[in-house]
Amino acid sequence: MTHLSGATLWQQVQAVTKSAICSGALESIPTRCFERQVVLGSEIMRLQIRVVANLARKSKATRDAASQVKNPGDFDPFLPYEPALYVGELTGHYRCLLNKFNVIDHHILMVTKQFADQREPLNDEDFLVALICLQAQPGLVFFNGGPDAGSSITHRHLQMIPLTDTDSGHPFEQLFKQLSLPVDNIKKSPLPFPHRVTRTHYPISNLPDEIRRCAERNCRNYHKILNELKLDILADGLAPAHNLLMTRDHLWVVPRNQGSFNHLAINALGFAGTILVKDDHQLTQLDQIGCLELLKSVTPD
Repeated sequence: MTHLSGATLWQQVQAVTKSAICSGALESIPTRCFERQVVLGSEIMRLQIRVVANLARKSKATRDAASQVKNPGDFDPFLPYEPALYVGELTGHYRCLLNKFNVIDHHILMVTKQFADQREPLNDEDFLVALICLQAQPGLVFFNGGPDAGSSITHRHLQMIPLTDTDSGHPFEQLFKQLSLPVDNIKKSPLPFPHRVTRTHYPISNLPDEIRRCAERNCRNYHKILNELKLDILADGLAPAHNLLMTRDHLWVVPRNQGSFNHLAINALGFAGTILVKDDHQLTQLDQIGCLELLKSVTPD
C-alpha cells in the first residue's frame, strides 16, 4: 500500500479538500478573528482570538452520529471514517483524514488505523507521522491528551494546521528563540504557566531512516519533559492530561488540570496563542480574565 509523504501528501490534502467542499462532506465553521496584545517583559505578543459562528452545528452533528450506534458512548468517528474525508495512508499504523468541522483551512488529522486510547503517552510512531506531515507542509502539530486537555474523541489522533510562508509561527515563538536551546536541552520559557520546551529534531532529508531517527529523538525528549513536569505514567499505562505542540523548530508540552475555565474551553491551540470562543459573551469573558490568566487557570499551579 502506498504511503503519502512530501509534496504528494500536501497535494492530496488540497485535492481532497476541494472534493469534500463540493460534496458538502467538509463542514467548515466560519469564525470572526480578533487580535489581543499580551505584554510579557519586553516582548509584545499578538494572540489570535476566533469567535466561532456556529459551534452548535458541530455538537448536533456529533450527537446525531452517536445516536446511530447501539451504545452512544462507544461512538468512534474514525471507525469507520467518512470516505470523503480520507486523504491517504501515512504509515502502517496511521492514516490522514481531513478535520470535518475545520476552523482553519487544510486542518488535517493523523489517526491510528486501529483503536488506541488518546490518553496513552505518545510513542515513536506518533512522532514519525508528525514529522511526515511537517515535511509535507510547514505547520503546527498538536495533541490533546485526554478530556482535561481538550480532547473530545477517545480514538488516538494528532492534528496539524498549516503555517504559510508569511507566518512567523506562533506568538510564543519569539520567546522560545530567545532561549538559545542547545540540542536536546529542555527549558522553561517566561510564559506564566507550567511547560517545557526543546528544539525539534527535524530531518534535513526525506530518507526514511533519518526521519525515523529524528522521530525517536523527539520522542525521547518528550518523555524527558513528562518526567520533568512530574507527569508520571499511571498504573493503567495512561498519561496524566497534557498538551503537546510541535513545529519544525520547537516541541513543547503543557500539563493540564481541566479542559475549561468559566466555560471557556482550551485545547492545545491555546498554548500556541490561538483561542476559540463560542460567542461575543465569551469574548467579553475572555477579555475580563485575560488570555494568559485563562491559560494559567487550566494548568496546575
